Amino acid sequence: MKEKVNFDNYSNEYNDIMQEQHKMFGDVSYYSEYKAKITKDLVGNKKNLKILEFGCGIGRNLSYLAEISEYCEVYGYDISPESLKIAERENPNAHIITSEQELEEYSESFDLIFIAGVYHHIAVGLRESITTNIRKLLKDDGKLVIFEHNPYNPVTRHLVNTCEFDADAVLLEKSELIKLFVDNNFTKRSDGYALFFPPKLKKLNFLEKYLKRLPLGGQYYVLFDK
Repeated sequence: MKEKVNFDNYSNEYNDIMQEQHKMFGDVSYYSEYKAKITKDLVGNKKNLKILEFGCGIGRNLSYLAEISEYCEVYGYDISPESLKIAERENPNAHIITSEQELEEYSESFDLIFIAGVYHHIAVGLRESITTNIRKLLKDDGKLVIFEHNPYNPVTRHLVNTCEFDADAVLLEKSELIKLFVDNNFTKRSDGYALFFPPKLKKLNFLEKYLKRLPLGGQYYVLFDK
């Protein structure tokens, strides 16, 4: 069993490590904006959404998630207290949930839960129980959008294998992740592969809608309904 990475140890350097690793591809903030745009396309044009990012880390995605819906409320939760301190400082308009006990108070509260690059850090034996608990946080008609690394992409595998805070990573195939959520009473609505082009080539993104069935993108996404 791989030793669990403590993200408290990386919170202050997280962005710098990410940017150094991706420097040949471009600005890493692009990935947050990109995922939020896909999420908005999947969810549709809705207002007044209550959105939770489960595993928000230092809050890199929160400001972009706030643009998904007019008049939305954005919440962030993570198990790393040091990361949450940064998330709260950098995102004063977001609601930061600082403990598992506090998170449980939001039963059936969220219209949308967003999860990006989290499940490959969750120990395999804990994935089912965590998925069950996440479902409890959604409203009855709530949606969940999840992004994960594509284990079939050689660049993704190299980045994971050389990243110090991915030392505990166990990548999931898309079919494996879908089965995990469907087995825990989610309904799959849409899925695809993404991040075929790095930030420096983002002008080619218009092609991605034609490529989403090819298992070659750097990541994949799935939309679920409760």
